[in-house]
Amino acid sequence: MWILSLALILACAADTTDDRRADLLDAVARYADPLSLAWDSTSTRVAWTDLNGDGRDDALVYLTGADWCGSSGCTVLVFEQLDGIDADEFGRFRAAAEISLVSGPVTVVEGRGYWRDLVVDSDAGPRRLQFDGETYPMSPAGGLRVDGPVKGTTLFADGR
Repeated sequence: MWILSLALILACAADTTDDRRADLLDAVARYADPLSLAWDSTSTRVAWTDLNGDGRDDALVYLTGADWCGSSGCTVLVFEQLDGIDADEFGRFRAAAEISLVSGPVTVVEGRGYWRDLVVDSDAGPRRLQFDGETYPMSPAGGLRVDGPVKGTTLFADGR
């Protein structure tokens, strides 16, 4: 009996994870399609982490391809996970930021505000991007220079 219960719990968890990814990919499509930008869900990389401390995993989406990358890096989209009435009205994920020219891993570090900061690599070295209440800077150039080691959770560690 307990084996059946465990199997049912694991199946429900897998369905929730699959549904979450499907909902996120729908949100990416809603974001990219009006801009007429091509993206491929099979090469889209996703990292889940709670950026705003609300107990729900938000998503960082690393996009590749000609419409999303240039000589200085690619684009990372940040999506906030919603629930309740907001999710019913806007969908499960809301685009919170588009960060272009990201050329390496993204490290999530403690911030000064409600949202955690992101440290990204750029041509000018690592930059700390802070959420301003509405979004993150659109590129590493809008961030603060980082000197010294960074302590946090590194996402997309292989630089893509």
